[in-house]
Amino acid sequence: MSVTSIQFVGLFVVMMNTGAGLHILLPHFPGTPFAGHISVIQYSPGDVSSSTWTGVTTCGPSGSLRCAPINLETITFTGAADPSPSDIVGAISHLRCCCPSMTDILPKYKDPAATDKVSAHIFVEHGVAEAITNGDGRVDAWVTLHSTDPDGITVTANAGTSGSVNIVFKPGAQFQILNTMTSTETTPPHFLAYYLMGNDSSSCTAVPSDGAPCAPQTSECVFSKKTIAAAKALARKKRTRKVPMKPLDVDVDCSASHFP
Repeated sequence: MSVTSIQFVGLFVVMMNTGAGLHILLPHFPGTPFAGHISVIQYSPGDVSSSTWTGVTTCGPSGSLRCAPINLETITFTGAADPSPSDIVGAISHLRCCCPSMTDILPKYKDPAATDKVSAHIFVEHGVAEAITNGDGRVDAWVTLHSTDPDGITVTANAGTSGSVNIVFKPGAQFQILNTMTSTETTPPHFLAYYLMGNDSSSCTAVPSDGAPCAPQTSECVFSKKTIAAAKALARKKRTRKVPMKPLDVDVDCSASHFP
């Protein structure tokens, strides 16, 4: 058996997929201060045995890595011998704790069949999913897959009528799926982008660097209906707060999250 590790860096929402593993949203934010976010699979070419992915570019130090672009595809993994993950292990920010008024995610982000969708959808049907805190406090989602030698893990992206493409990773490969920004862009704290994804949540301002209630935790928060109603009323009354623009920092406020 070989171990393949996938590190998710940036704005991802991890949800349960009705007993069939995890459904991970990789959102895009057109027409907002976060529109400059780009999404790629970043890997070493030596870890790949074959690829039909289009638009792959060189990236990383001295062009040593490859970046495969992700748009609005549905992405799956095959070749893993693990059981289905029951949830993500470890402490992660829960969006309902950060913003009680976010009682659901808008269909254009949550539904892979939405005609106006603005997310890529990643389904993890096998493996172990963990929330791991980086040295700077950022929480990344990691997926560990075990494959039977000599086969590795195949990543397939289905774009509907445009067909599908794949990357076949060798046994023991490590790669990243990134949702980050170009170095020339500026943006408010990254975590605020999550609130554009929900109903009644656009006025929320809590970020992980502020600590509770948005700090990573191992279990879902519990809110009463009265608390949710009060939060919604407050959101309607609040005026939009202007947040100072700052250079890109892939830090604690660019953490992965869990819904609810």
